[in-house]
Amino acid sequence: MKTVIFYTGNAAFKFNQKEVTEHLNAPESEYESDEVSKLLNLISTDSDKTILNPDDHNYFGYVVLDLINSGEGTATCKICGKSYDASQLNEFVIGHGKSPFEIIKERKGGIRLIGKRKNPSLFGGNGFTCPEGHKLISMETWRT
Repeated sequence: MKTVIFYTGNAAFKFNQKEVTEHLNAPESEYESDEVSKLLNLISTDSDKTILNPDDHNYFGYVVLDLINSGEGTATCKICGKSYDASQLNEFVIGHGKSPFEIIKERKGGIRLIGKRKNPSLFGGNGFTCPEGHKLISMETWRT
């Protein structure tokens, strides 16, 4: 089986090359076409495994999040040294939520005495931890 491996600081994610290719080519895919072309060229090699790291292929991190959400692949936590199926990972949100359509509102106390009210920039995203709670991956997926 040909494998695509993506390394982060705390994990190694492994996916079946065929599943990754199908996911990238799916008609409902909202990925950038240039990035998809680059990734498809990388993973279509004749070797048994393709290794990607965030320094060179950061965009693949977004694909990893989607693949895990779809129940694809496995993750090996470098901290606890265990491998987990995608269904065993725990999702968490960063910033103001996973989507700009589901913004988590924060309540802040205090009194504003002077100045105009600014429209703050918001951001959000999501990530996954292993069942032991170790952070494996997180990505900012939107910003206003």
